[in-house]
Amino acid sequence: MMAADALILAGGCGSRLGGLDKAELLLGGQRLVDRVVRACRESISGQVIVVGPETAGTQADAVLREEPEFAGPLAAVAVGLRAVKADWVVVLSCDLEYPAAVCQALSAAMETPGADGVVLVDDNERTQWLAGCYRTEPLREACEALGAGVVNAPVRRAFNNLRLNRAKISGEKSADIDTPEALEEARLRQKNSTQSTKPTKT
Repeated sequence: MMAADALILAGGCGSRLGGLDKAELLLGGQRLVDRVVRACRESISGQVIVVGPETAGTQADAVLREEPEFAGPLAAVAVGLRAVKADWVVVLSCDLEYPAAVCQALSAAMETPGADGVVLVDDNERTQWLAGCYRTEPLREACEALGAGVVNAPVRRAFNNLRLNRAKISGEKSADIDTPEALEEARLRQKNSTQSTKPTKT
């Protein structure tokens, strides 16, 4: 179990989902954001903080809102860090299809972290900034140095300043659900997985 707090980013406007609130979307009968909260509960020893609307954080220890609303993930991280008390913080998006697998990969990678943490990379070497465990103070300092520049800025603008180890995770396990097609495919995989694990009648 990681000695860390967790920040779950749930404040996006869902533009690629036709304006739907992705945190509220259901997969396997659970809201996406609640699935991520649960994975964090099973993987970290600290508090779980959701940055987004109040409704998204019903299972969290604290709920904050990025300033201004819909100001992007880096602004959400900057606001969420105000509530972080642990030396380390896990940062995750709320729309991960396999949040437990992501947390497991981070936990394993934290056995040999870089000076400022670890971040996952997929099969195509794309850095998954919103799937990482970071040392709180350097990340906070990087965000504070940008000031108002965190608004609608790419997360790499702050995260690139950190000294990180990178750990591989398969593209499937790091997938997020940010389009109607991705949601449909995730629900189909969930359905097939559930059916395959049902006991066979004799």
